Amino acid sequence: MSGLLDSLGLGLRVPEALAFRPEPLWIGDAAAARRLMDGRFRFAGQEVRAKDLGPWRLTPPSAAFAAALHGFAWLDDLAAAGTREARRVAQSWLFGWIAQFGEGAGPGWAPETAGIRATAWMERADFVLRDASADLERRFLRALAIHERRLRKGMDSAPEGLARLRAAAGHLNCTLALHAEDGARRAAARRLAAAASLAVNEDGGLNSRAPERLCEALIALAAAARHLRDAGLEPEPDHAAAIARAQSALRALRMRDGGLPRFHGGGTGASGRLDHALSLAHPRKAPPPRDRAMGFVRLAAGRATVVVDAARPPATPLAHASTLGFELAWGALRPIVNCGPAGEASGDWAAACRATAAQSSLSLEGVSSARIGPAARGPGPHPFGEGPREVEAETAQDAEGSWFLGAHDGYLGSHGLVHRRRLFLSHDGRDFRGEDVLESPDAAARKRFERAARAHPETGAGLAFSAHFHLHPEVQATARPDGSVTLALDGTRWTFTVNGGEARLRDSVYFEPEQTDPRATKQVVVSARAVEYGGRVSWGLRLGDPA
Repeated sequence: MSGLLDSLGLGLRVPEALAFRPEPLWIGDAAAARRLMDGRFRFAGQEVRAKDLGPWRLTPPSAAFAAALHGFAWLDDLAAAGTREARRVAQSWLFGWIAQFGEGAGPGWAPETAGIRATAWMERADFVLRDASADLERRFLRALAIHERRLRKGMDSAPEGLARLRAAAGHLNCTLALHAEDGARRAAARRLAAAASLAVNEDGGLNSRAPERLCEALIALAAAARHLRDAGLEPEPDHAAAIARAQSALRALRMRDGGLPRFHGGGTGASGRLDHALSLAHPRKAPPPRDRAMGFVRLAAGRATVVVDAARPPATPLAHASTLGFELAWGALRPIVNCGPAGEASGDWAAACRATAAQSSLSLEGVSSARIGPAARGPGPHPFGEGPREVEAETAQDAEGSWFLGAHDGYLGSHGLVHRRRLFLSHDGRDFRGEDVLESPDAAARKRFERAARAHPETGAGLAFSAHFHLHPEVQATARPDGSVTLALDGTRWTFTVNGGEARLRDSVYFEPEQTDPRATKQVVVSARAVEYGGRVSWGLRLGDPA
């Protein structure tokens, strides 16, 4: 019905000119623009080549590809090219989209995608309307008015979190562009503030617990606040408070290489993206980073940063079984990582990358600390139905360095074991050590341990477990006769040692969110057995002389 009313123009208020034209807040990639103009459409890690076909006759290979195509963020790239041909292409594709989909029907009208598109159009209005005819400008204004109506009515149907924030920010940006009066603008600002208050919790995080999604949420909120101020209005208190919480959390999660830890479906973020988000938030004086945020704990010293997942997995289909897993950065290098997200990959990669064995954590008998429950039906991905209920996490400092002590009960119900992990980072960041302990805390747990051990008599006494340490693809790893492993990365050399288990080099993979194919890499796997109701391994990673 909304689409029919929009197509008939009933109740649709279309101004004669834009009331607000903000300065763009992101510089695109001119090289990406050249690929686009050459007919190479590269989105969500996939590329479709169609030089003479145009974007709106393509068959997108995935939903993520389609969302990126219809989101129009690539206008930044064409604007970065800065040529007359780039502007001609931008105008042709934008007005071609309006002619084909602009009445509110067809792909690209999910609230999140529509919000991203509306923001991109508003921020690049000067670029696409330069030298445009009066008729084309009227079509542009009418299409924005349809976006405003659809987003006003549909933003609350978007999933709470980043999707709803992007829809609400797009609605606000449409309102700023189309309405000069403060009443309409303030009403839109209040709706964004309400969405922000729900999305960004008191800890500064999102329910998804994906650091990269929090970065994108901060960009949406901080850019909207900048637009409001440029239009002569202040953001609502709840909006400003959500920005403050989110930027504080992201400062806690920022690694020494300028990126984010890769947890729960998120990647490191595009180069410079996190710093862009933090600069948009623009706190007058940023406090020192906190040691925890959004369920993660940070240890930092010298050039080293360690971020540990110290909470239950979120109740989302993209959650990873990464409790007590970590990533380690040393300056611009990241020696130890997780396998990362594989949401758009083919086959079983996406499910495999959610497992505990794909994290730098501890897995038991090939079992993940969080698992999809037996009640799950239909095609996935599915949220976890079983996993940790209680997670402990605390930090301490002494004369030697910083400590993390954590525990979770993800294996208690299935195997009668609690996993405890202790981590240490020296004051100079050159010595990183850990200890993993499995223990049965009471008589009931010991009975479950005995039942689980009897179920696997073929593997020997007790239960096998493995601590996994996934290496970045650029790390060169060499196993040594004494049981240690040497890791060489960009002129640095680390020695990995282990006590209480056996360290072996195994194959692994490395994904970023927009990759459909993994990069081959290695992992150090420390294997041992839990016998007599418990098991223990200790390990260390120490920076040595240059390789």
